[in-house]
Amino acid sequence: MARPHVLILGLGIAGSSIAAHLAAKGYRVTGIEQFGPLHDRGSSHGDTRIFRRVPREGAAYVGMATRSWDGWREWSQLAGETLMVTCGGIDAGPADSAVVAASEDLSRAHGLPCDILTGTAFNQRHPLFNLPPSWRVAFQPKSGFVRPDSTRVFLHAWARSNGARLLHDTRVDGIDPGTTGVAVRTAHETIEGDILIASAGGWMPKLFPDLALPLTPERRVIAWFDAGASADGSVPIFCLDGEGGWYGMPTPDGMIKLGHDKHLNQRIDPDNPTLEPDVADATRLAPCIQRYFNGISSEPAAMKACIYTLTPDKHFVVDRHPAHDNIVLFSCCSGHGFKYAPAYGGIAEDFIRGVARPDLAVMGLKRSGQRTVRYSE
Repeated sequence: MARPHVLILGLGIAGSSIAAHLAAKGYRVTGIEQFGPLHDRGSSHGDTRIFRRVPREGAAYVGMATRSWDGWREWSQLAGETLMVTCGGIDAGPADSAVVAASEDLSRAHGLPCDILTGTAFNQRHPLFNLPPSWRVAFQPKSGFVRPDSTRVFLHAWARSNGARLLHDTRVDGIDPGTTGVAVRTAHETIEGDILIASAGGWMPKLFPDLALPLTPERRVIAWFDAGASADGSVPIFCLDGEGGWYGMPTPDGMIKLGHDKHLNQRIDPDNPTLEPDVADATRLAPCIQRYFNGISSEPAAMKACIYTLTPDKHFVVDRHPAHDNIVLFSCCSGHGFKYAPAYGGIAEDFIRGVARPDLAVMGLKRSGQRTVRYSE
């Protein structure tokens, strides 16, 4: 029996990984992206992204991270380059931090290594840090960072080598679902397929206005600070439960890259974003360096804005369209979605084949409303 023709709308990390996986499995794949192959109009670009082996967001995310742990190594072998660097990582905060407790509890529940330290003990191991002595630190040795731009280049090449058709700089004018298939209209052609995987990030509410999807695009800014360090395993990635939440990682060129979980709380239209970083962004990000690091200038060496797409409860949206079984909504939102890339293809294939995924119930359109574990305010 011939496998279905799968249309994938949006080739950020979710769409790119799904396209590559399905093409390698013998599906006919057409991917459609409104921007160029390495565009920066979402949150799938850049030099590094955090990989947390035990994500505090819950068991469903630990399951995806487990699949991705092996997947990143498989992809690195296929790509002929290192796409994931293991340097360890921490969740750190006051003794009553829910973030740290979730990291510790989930590590224990899933039998994964996690060392618990005081701020003092951690600073002695990693003198670049200046965490409060009384803080509790959960160190995961199998965390690290992944390489977004290199990964997208690899996935696009892998997908095409297996017959996928990837259309970039192609804006969608409309989606026409039917009982036996689905069509996507562009300025140049109408593309017909059997199934549509919609993974268009912040543009999803515009593509499906009837669903009132709980997806909000926000402006975020990431800054790089010159640490004189290198990605040789000496500097772990970090999530710090202070002042609303900080996260960051080392970069291969000796920088510390960091962002704030709320930043300036700026909602934006993804078609008309205000992205250029300014003094307000630098002022927002500098306190992390001033308070929690030693010997690093709080003046950013560089800043970059991007578009984050978030839900109110901070869970992903992965579910079938309620009115059209041949449309799957696949929004991995932002902030921590990149790390699970090797798991997305298998999830999409399960939806195509009709395999139940009760482990992903928290990502459904109808869900309990329970929020992920978040940083304290």
